[in-house]
Amino acid sequence: MTFFQKLLSDQQFKSIIGVYLSLSFIGCLMVLYRIFITLEIDYLYLIWNLFLAWIPFGLSVLIRSIYFKNTGSKKRNIAILLAGVVWFFFYPNAPYMITDYIHFRGIKFYLYKDGRFAGFNDDFIVWYDFVMNSIFILTGFLLGFLSLYLLQRVIFVKFGKVSSWGFVCGVLLLSSFGIYLGRFIRWNTWDIVSKPVSLMKSVMESLHLQALSFTFLFSFFLLLIYIALYQLTYLNLLKDKSWSE
Repeated sequence: MTFFQKLLSDQQFKSIIGVYLSLSFIGCLMVLYRIFITLEIDYLYLIWNLFLAWIPFGLSVLIRSIYFKNTGSKKRNIAILLAGVVWFFFYPNAPYMITDYIHFRGIKFYLYKDGRFAGFNDDFIVWYDFVMNSIFILTGFLLGFLSLYLLQRVIFVKFGKVSSWGFVCGVLLLSSFGIYLGRFIRWNTWDIVSKPVSLMKSVMESLHLQALSFTFLFSFFLLLIYIALYQLTYLNLLKDKSWSE
């Protein structure tokens, strides 16, 4: 039995995948229902963004499977390298989704009359959009965490704890710069293949104070959240008798 099969046979892991798939399915249904009742397709991009967030997760599972199979094989190392490169370029799409909260500025949660606060907006579609967007954003963000966590464990096994955390910090730092390029300059992952020269020129032109300030701030934010979620991986209430006493 390969590691991939062992991984999928683990009930806890399958439960996690089931939750993420369910959230993704519910989110897609909510988008389709919104299109049906409003005849607007403004939020279709959420489905695409979530799909991009699933790609690095799938690649991280694949990399772990390859790593624990045919130990020492040259083909294995080449496969891991190639999959790792693809993973690295797609990974920023997952934490990028947290920036989609900026679209809420166009939603009027507060009501004003004659310049004064008149209460909260109780329009159903306003809060529907809030819930729908949050499902996509948080699902994508958590997929990114799990993806990075799986690869961190591979680095930990191969090179040790310090290297694994160095890997996490490096990925989050570079990903934050990638998020800057995606959010502000409007580049996307596919441009690496379709417009490599223009993209590289844009990267060099983005090495300025504004971009670097955003990069360090956002990577700091991502690292804090990652550490907080990482600590939860050690929490297993089912095996801790003190919670049931």
